[in-house]
Amino acid sequence: MVPIAGRNARFDTRVDRYMPKNMTHEVLIHMPDSWRSTPFRTLISLAMLVALAAGLTLAPASSLAAEDGGLDTGQLASLKKHWAQVRSTFKGPYTINYCTCTNGERAPVADKDLNVRADPCALVYGAGELFCSAYRTDLAQEMGEKYGLWVANIFANEVYTWDAQQDHDKIAKGFILERYYMNTNPDKPLTVFKSTGGISGAEFEARYAPQFFARYYAMPGWKDFTNYLVQYELQRRFFLGGDESAIHQVRNISSAIRNSYEDFKPLRDLIHNQMSPGLVPVIEDFQRSHPQAGQQQRFEQLKDALRRLTSVDVGSLARYGQGVASPMVQTLLKQALAAPAGISRAGALGKLVAACRSAVAPGNIAPEQAVRLVNLAVAANGVLTAEALAMTQEKSTGKSRHTVRETLELMEALADGGYGAGLISSREHAEAQRIFGELLARESLTVGDFSRGLDRAGRLVEWAQSTIRGEFGDVLGAWVAVFPEVARFPDDVIRSSPLFVYARLTNALTGDVQEAMGMSHMILGQRMSGGVRPLNPGLAYGTFEFFKEGRAYSRDTILALVSTSEKLDPVAGIITRDEGNAVSHVQLLARALGVPNAVFRGEAWNRLHGLDGSTMFYAISPKGRVVLKLEAQMDSEDRTILEEYRRNEKRRGEDGSGRRTSVLSIDANRLDLSVDEPLPLSEVRRKDSGVFCGPKAAFLGELRHFFPDNVARAVVLPFGVYAENFGKAEVTAPPDAGVRVPKNMPLKIYVRGVYDTYFGEMLTDPSLSQEDLANWIKPRLDVIRHSIESIRLDPGFVRELRKSLEKAGLIDASGNSPTGIFVRSDTNVEDLPNFNGAGLNLTLFNIRTFDGVLEGIKKVWASPFTFRSFSWRQSVISNPELVYPSLVLMEAVPSQKSGVLVTADVTTGDRNAMTVATAEGVGGTVDGSPAETLLVEEGAVRLLSQFKSPYRRLLSRDGGSYMAPSTGNEWVLSGKELVAVTKAARTIDEKFEPATSSDGRRLPWDIEFGFVDGKLSLFQARPFVGNSDIRNLPALAALDDDLTKRENTPFSLKETLSWQ
Repeated sequence: MVPIAGRNARFDTRVDRYMPKNMTHEVLIHMPDSWRSTPFRTLISLAMLVALAAGLTLAPASSLAAEDGGLDTGQLASLKKHWAQVRSTFKGPYTINYCTCTNGERAPVADKDLNVRADPCALVYGAGELFCSAYRTDLAQEMGEKYGLWVANIFANEVYTWDAQQDHDKIAKGFILERYYMNTNPDKPLTVFKSTGGISGAEFEARYAPQFFARYYAMPGWKDFTNYLVQYELQRRFFLGGDESAIHQVRNISSAIRNSYEDFKPLRDLIHNQMSPGLVPVIEDFQRSHPQAGQQQRFEQLKDALRRLTSVDVGSLARYGQGVASPMVQTLLKQALAAPAGISRAGALGKLVAACRSAVAPGNIAPEQAVRLVNLAVAANGVLTAEALAMTQEKSTGKSRHTVRETLELMEALADGGYGAGLISSREHAEAQRIFGELLARESLTVGDFSRGLDRAGRLVEWAQSTIRGEFGDVLGAWVAVFPEVARFPDDVIRSSPLFVYARLTNALTGDVQEAMGMSHMILGQRMSGGVRPLNPGLAYGTFEFFKEGRAYSRDTILALVSTSEKLDPVAGIITRDEGNAVSHVQLLARALGVPNAVFRGEAWNRLHGLDGSTMFYAISPKGRVVLKLEAQMDSEDRTILEEYRRNEKRRGEDGSGRRTSVLSIDANRLDLSVDEPLPLSEVRRKDSGVFCGPKAAFLGELRHFFPDNVARAVVLPFGVYAENFGKAEVTAPPDAGVRVPKNMPLKIYVRGVYDTYFGEMLTDPSLSQEDLANWIKPRLDVIRHSIESIRLDPGFVRELRKSLEKAGLIDASGNSPTGIFVRSDTNVEDLPNFNGAGLNLTLFNIRTFDGVLEGIKKVWASPFTFRSFSWRQSVISNPELVYPSLVLMEAVPSQKSGVLVTADVTTGDRNAMTVATAEGVGGTVDGSPAETLLVEEGAVRLLSQFKSPYRRLLSRDGGSYMAPSTGNEWVLSGKELVAVTKAARTIDEKFEPATSSDGRRLPWDIEFGFVDGKLSLFQARPFVGNSDIRNLPALAALDDDLTKRENTPFSLKETLSWQ
């Protein structure tokens, strides 16, 4: 018998903290009773290995919350205070106990003297009884309504008050998260409050839970893509396979134990309130800590009764199929029951689970049918997971080796189970079927082709993590703020699913393939084949640190982040746990500057902990081999690579300190500051880039020429406008200036003095650290920025600008903008060869007044002088005094979906493919948020990831933008929209003059776009910049020599490997 859901109790700081301290027969995916004799150490190592293979992290809970539920810092602080009020009363979030009566009234269970009444409804109202329970207090109800944090969840209450409640989706998630928290934190106040006698009745909960499940499925707006995982987790975590007689048996045994041993009362009350498989390890903990309780036979009877009530095996599946109307599901159920144990039965179970979800997915079947189907999926997945995990034990199969084909077939079955569990979408499931179909279609492939296919298959666990964060993202932040342990919930969901075993098999197969290919990563002294995904090549040598919000970092830092930050300071190297998307601004910057950047999961990520402050060597080869070593671990090959890199840097102008590469120079002879009036976009073309405007305006003008109906109206402010106003400005001290500020000094002279000191003296002083440099420049940048923001704009310019904006239709005679205006920065360094300035400077959204535009112009002019922008830029520019901003004042397009297209595969560089990343709302993908990412190849479209954020950014009619719930649609781009944007990209590739890298390679195009009601808008086109110097570094490229030789080696599916 396999428990459907259990408890991973008592977290601590050891690496085995996800394991119960007092382990019995239940381990993560809940091993069958027959495994109880397995040695404790073996169970620990097995579970740890699987967890690491699954890419599950052991990071501190506080770092794992992906979403804040739309609550800002102040609201989260208020929520914590609110919870403190809720928990301050004797019963916390619960009222006194009532019996809810057939006449709609609530009769207190106890009389005024606190004597419990036998039949309160009959005594008080002469009515019948529906159920007895406590309700939420007014404070707890207010906490749910205001913050989305629903506690004190009782099925009977929620069914009875369904029509009075508004947010059933968040309440359903509250049931799930509260159950997870209580099962894993038995001694915390929220759990203790639930264990108070009479809070609810297990027999009532068993009766009303299926009604709640049915109502959740039937609620308006239920979608498979955004609600099925919640439906499944509800029914899994509250799974009961018995009838009320079995529930009464459990209640009676627990009451008998309590009558003989009073200290058992809280646990007896918890059992009476609601039953779950998670109670079994709690009872075993109690026995160990209370040996004096005795009653061994009764305790065993209690645990056995709970297991029978909450567990499944193959033989019990027929019972869960009773009443299911789907002929297809019934046929697959019979096949699963008849299939022999092993891969054959796993395949049949996977198909059964997938069919259950597919039957539920349309959202239009009878709710009671949906509940039965999901229950069957839960039960079948429990058996599939347990049997698959058993198959990975050599002793259980009698085999020490398995063929690659057998491994792929089992993985395919587990992928079906992951779909049936709600962890991957129907599109992702279809992509998984396509991947396995391609891999299994032949007996032999090349090692390179098989490796690429396996890499795509390995994304399923990442997809699952994204699903969990997406579906629970609107509540998880609130829960984590109050109950930090809930941050581990996403990992718990995967550990309790078929994808838990899938990840282990992926890791085993990846290791076998990479051994054949000669490909492995060296991570802190351990050779690894899985858990590491390179994003772009590079080389770094510096101090390792974990990212902390609000802290500044330098070019000497190798930084580890849970997810990419859109405001990241310039650093030497980047390691992330989540990729985000491949075309975010930070990813583009890292690619352009040769900053090594990789995703670490599972064991690779875990090995980083405790190493803050260590000096490390970090290299990623052009073909993706990753080396991360402590300084003491470096060998002669590593030192050769580092020395060659340093020699190369010196040849390109570095001073030897490692703080400045100075590889790019602005051509002063091309600058024309005499153009000092606003220009319509139609008068600007690509040839003007670096002359009187930046590349953003120049390429927009080019786009306008070729796509007149797809580029919004805009006015360009040339470099000369900035130069004219900057030249007249004086230094203005900001409030609380950190340095002495000269009075009446021309700003131009002040900036020249700052630059001369910083670049001419300080950067060449070996006694100054990165921190010394940062501390000196930051307050002076504040002065420069404040002074620019305080400029009194030339009156003549203001008049001309107003005329230009009115002529373009961007403002009316009253000075208001009917469309809204984006103020976009556009410096002359943003798209120099080998440098991409994406996202470094400010863009202001949707300004609605002329006065607002004037203020916005000054803010955007000042933005190149933020420390972040200055730091990224100064590391590659040799003459920063020649940096000039032009601006694009562009019609605000209220994009319903927006994104980035690159006319190449961003991973391989293949120019015959296109990478398209799209998100809902405006500004999609550029901030690193999850995106629908497609790889468009000849005759095929591959899904790389889906947009699963619970939020999207929209433009406000009053100006600015706001966050709104996402649509919940499974597709962002329609087929017609994908055709439109890829057709436009091909036109750009064909008609634009090619851009080339410093080594002469033709560069792909990086195109920003949006759609409103199906109409394409193009916002930007620029060369997609990589760092050719890093790619051409011979010593670094030498790491790939053996990979190149072995890529075309045949690889047979008859090869064998160990699943251990």
